[in-house]
Amino acid sequence: MQGKQLIRAFFHQAGISHIFQLPGLHTLALNAELFCDQSIKTITARHETNLAFMADGYARASGKPAVILITPGPGLGNIVSGCMEAYCDDVPLFVLHIDTDRKDIGKGILHELEAPENIFRHFIKAVFTADKPESLDASLKQALRTCTTGRPGPVLVSVPFSILDKEIPLSGLPGQGRQPEPEEADAGGLQTFLGNLEHILDGRDRPVLLGGKALMGTHTGELVEDICRRAGIPFLTSTGGKGVVSDRSLFSLGNIMAKGLAREILKSADLVIAAGTRLRDVDAKRRGVRIKDLVHIDIDDRWINKNYPAMTHFTGDIGGVLEGLSGIIGKRVFSWDLVRLKNEQASEMASLKESSAGYALVDLLRGVIPDTTTIVCDLNMPSYWAEYYLPVYFQRSFIMPRGISPIFYSLAAAVGAKTARPDLPCLAVCGDGGGLPQMAELATIMKYNIPLVIFVHNNSSYSILEDAMQSRHQITGSMELTNPDFVKLARAFGVKARRTRSLRGLRDIFLRDVRWDEPFLVEFVDTVSSPPWK
Repeated sequence: MQGKQLIRAFFHQAGISHIFQLPGLHTLALNAELFCDQSIKTITARHETNLAFMADGYARASGKPAVILITPGPGLGNIVSGCMEAYCDDVPLFVLHIDTDRKDIGKGILHELEAPENIFRHFIKAVFTADKPESLDASLKQALRTCTTGRPGPVLVSVPFSILDKEIPLSGLPGQGRQPEPEEADAGGLQTFLGNLEHILDGRDRPVLLGGKALMGTHTGELVEDICRRAGIPFLTSTGGKGVVSDRSLFSLGNIMAKGLAREILKSADLVIAAGTRLRDVDAKRRGVRIKDLVHIDIDDRWINKNYPAMTHFTGDIGGVLEGLSGIIGKRVFSWDLVRLKNEQASEMASLKESSAGYALVDLLRGVIPDTTTIVCDLNMPSYWAEYYLPVYFQRSFIMPRGISPIFYSLAAAVGAKTARPDLPCLAVCGDGGGLPQMAELATIMKYNIPLVIFVHNNSSYSILEDAMQSRHQITGSMELTNPDFVKLARAFGVKARRTRSLRGLRDIFLRDVRWDEPFLVEFVDTVSSPPWK
């Protein structure tokens, strides 16, 4: 078995169905192996930065690791921002880097760079270098375990291109050698924590459950529903936790960063149980979120006591904690009036619709797209309003990069998300500034017939920065943009497109023209509005 054949067999064994790639001379032997197989679908992008975000969107929408096949030199360098985002937002990316031959470094070979993996040392879970044929299989398997075990994140496997055509010795073939033993859960530590939690709950009248992205999963979602429904307590989320349970549920009351009701709930709570959320400064403290008494439960201790001191904490088996909490909390009666809170939330949203153009826009979008739509955002004005207030009804159906917070994300990530879940409608919410650099991927969408709907909010500005420049420095117009005709640009690629300047027109386009089974671009020409935190 040659190296390229071993890699293909590894992908099959690991259940990998898609690979995101941008080939180069060094990867061609593996590209040919995968092309002749056809059981693993390869998506070839037009730029590596977009490629990495496609893989990111695929991983978030599917809950499975996404594979990137990349060339050395500039190819590897161009996925840096994607790996930064994945590392900082717990996204499992498996980067297979087909490298030069290290023995030739210093001779001026093509794409020469000494120890290129060092570029990633601060934002990668681990680097594996399969510099010998016999180490290839073990490196691939260990990398996949690392990528998906504990807190998910990106890993990098560097394989010299010459190994692809070499025979793998018997000792390096799949199934040879000792496999690592699975780690056992700390049952004693869990029971001790649950005992402490039960004691803390004594005398508490208004606890709140706060959930993040690590609660995504059928079982954990059901546990959250069981706890909140039986105990009658509110459930709030971080941005990553939107959709853990349906926002139609009586107890589901929105994002903690939202003003109004969410803040009042936290203010009147006498205990916050935060599970599977990092409580980062930029997502919570900076947004004005105040938490008094906190119990923090997370995958590991990276974010424990960083921004909010915890009375007690637990790291590891989040599902086990929720199971224990269900037993503890189900015996108690609390004083929350969830019906009143849900009615207050509805009144608050009705008021926002009248007073805020930003909320009115996302409210309209929510009303004209299917409930099951996967909504992919980045850092543009409609996305911020959606982050704060958009109701989400299903798990993994709201995707927003909350690691390093890139603005050139949503279109590319939506390609990956739609690839992961072809059965569901998918909407990319783009700004004009962040969307334009991704428009080359319209060619990718058409090549692979990916029926993605793209919403471009065109206010001819980096509007978040324009708002900040006006309020902080009293400078107007410094962040204005000169844009192309997005409709003509889309049509040049063969993508159907329409433009409107009104909410009524926008509603008509989505209800009359958008079909969800073909690529479509909607350009909404708007003015600069205020962000939701003002």
